[in-house]
Amino acid sequence: MLDSNYYIVNRHAQRFKEFKLTPKAAIFLNEDGRPVDFGVLAIADSIYAAVYCDEVRNVTFITDRGGIHDVVTILWDTDEGYRAGFEALHSACGKTFYRQNIKLNRYAESIAEKLDTGVRIRVTDAVDESRMAVCPECGTLNPKGTPYCLDCGAEL
Repeated sequence: MLDSNYYIVNRHAQRFKEFKLTPKAAIFLNEDGRPVDFGVLAIADSIYAAVYCDEVRNVTFITDRGGIHDVVTILWDTDEGYRAGFEALHSACGKTFYRQNIKLNRYAESIAEKLDTGVRIRVTDAVDESRMAVCPECGTLNPKGTPYCLDCGAEL
C-alpha cells in the first residue's frame, strides 16, 4: 500500500497532499500548500485521453500540448481519496475515462509514444485477454479471428 498520494509526470514521482480545481486546471499541492514540480495539469484543453484502474487507485492522463505529450499519473493512498479525486477530475475534465487493468501506465506510455510519431489512436476500455490473440511479432493483443495484427500488420 502507498504511504502517500503521488503525482507522477513522465515517471518523476512527487508526493501531494491535496489538489485544487480551477476552471482550466488541477493544481497538485505539497504539504506546504505549494504546487509540486509540474503540478499544474491543464484539464480544459490538453487531455488527449484518461485511463484508470480502481484496483491500484490510479488515474493516468495522456496530454497533448501542441505536439508535446506527457503521461501524468495520480495515485491515492486511500480508497476514499481515490473515489473523491476520481469523481472531481472526471467531472472537471468532461472526457471519457477508460477502464484499464494494472498495466495502464505502460498502455498510457505507448499512446504517448505513438502521438510523438504523429499517430493518433483511439483509446478504449481494457479487454478480456482470454478473447484475444497475441501477435507473434510485436506482442499486441488482437481480437481472435483477426487475420493480421492491428499494430504491425503481421499475419496472425
